[in-house]
Amino acid sequence: MRRTIAKSTWAEIQTAYASGIRLREIARNMGIPEGTVLARANREGWSRQIQNAKALAKREETSTAVTPFEAVSATMQQRGERHLGRMANIVEKTVPHVEAMEPGAILDRIDDVETLDKIGRRTFGISDDGSHAENIAVNIAILGR
Repeated sequence: MRRTIAKSTWAEIQTAYASGIRLREIARNMGIPEGTVLARANREGWSRQIQNAKALAKREETSTAVTPFEAVSATMQQRGERHLGRMANIVEKTVPHVEAMEPGAILDRIDDVETLDKIGRRTFGISDDGSHAENIAVNIAILGR
């Protein structure tokens, strides 16, 4: 005589199998023919489903992925820091040369000196009106979102 196995029973069998109990053992303990359980598991791809679920769970555990926006923000901040470092290096190297010049030579090259001063102020966040330093804070805050 053929009997029908309830959907809830199949769900229990699948859950038990997913927890690590072998299909033949489950079938024996539940009084269901082993072939019936093995055929259903094979037909519905239980092993594949469990492997996919485990792989997905493992991927989520080890995932350190960042959003594209976070990646771009980090890249832009790193580029900005490198640029500031390079500009600071240029200012630090050129100021001693300006200091060593004669006053007349400085006046002859006043446009270059003013440009160097502007670069230095921007690089180090020094401003007469204080507006530049505030803009830096806002820009960094925007990038950090």
